[in-house]
Amino acid sequence: MKRVSVTMCSRETEAGRPGKLAVVSCPMASLRARPSPGSELVTQEVFGETVRIAAARADWVLCGARGSGDSSKGWLPLRYLAFPPGWRPTHFVARRFAALRALGASDLVLPMGSLVQVTGRSGPIQKVALPGGGEGLVAARDLAQGATPRLGAARFAAIAREVIGTPYLWGGTSTFGFDCSGLVQFLFGLLGKGLPRNSCEQARVGRPIRKLSELRPLDLLFFGQDRQVDHVAIHLGSLRMLHASGWVRIESLSSASEHFRADLLARFKGARRLVLR
Repeated sequence: MKRVSVTMCSRETEAGRPGKLAVVSCPMASLRARPSPGSELVTQEVFGETVRIAAARADWVLCGARGSGDSSKGWLPLRYLAFPPGWRPTHFVARRFAALRALGASDLVLPMGSLVQVTGRSGPIQKVALPGGGEGLVAARDLAQGATPRLGAARFAAIAREVIGTPYLWGGTSTFGFDCSGLVQFLFGLLGKGLPRNSCEQARVGRPIRKLSELRPLDLLFFGQDRQVDHVAIHLGSLRMLHASGWVRIESLSSASEHFRADLLARFKGARRLVLR
């Protein structure tokens, strides 16, 4: 990327320095293809996630996306980031949404996977430190312990129930809205498996499965035209699949099902089996 001349105040110049780590301080930050609010949504980062700044332009910064295997980058306003000196998240939001009552500031609704730093507990309420400073309160039942969001394959059915009905959003990777590959990346992240951002990249991960008869639960299903993959779903067993198509839903590749997707069966390109730990 061509280096640009940037004019900022000294605080912004220091904060937006390439290579510097920052923490998302809003419920969900949209990373865009260009430093403009109307530019295409590339991906998203949720509250408490750490990003690395790659470049800066005025009050926008180019950030690297989260997760191993994800090389995507996008621009977001600098005001969506905080620079806490020792951000050490201890818990993550394990429900579709969690209400955060910010003490002395505006309350927030945090999507699933958001990271918080718990500083104390009073009965059913956890006190948390906020990346931008200050404290807030979150219901303990909405949190799970861990510095990274991880729930494990044994809880996949429960995780799926949390996200069903989430609206489709191009570039979306949070429970506010998912696209097909964003949903897969998000869910497999909770299973401890980092994946690339786009379906065509995800189609190169794992071991290929060519036949529908060989499918197992949690295999990834890929669809497209000619040699181009443009859609991905998660196999649940018996040809049922979880995917984002209009909204997050369960449909089927079996003609015997009332939720049969004949259009997707005609575009089936194969599946991939991933190793989960």
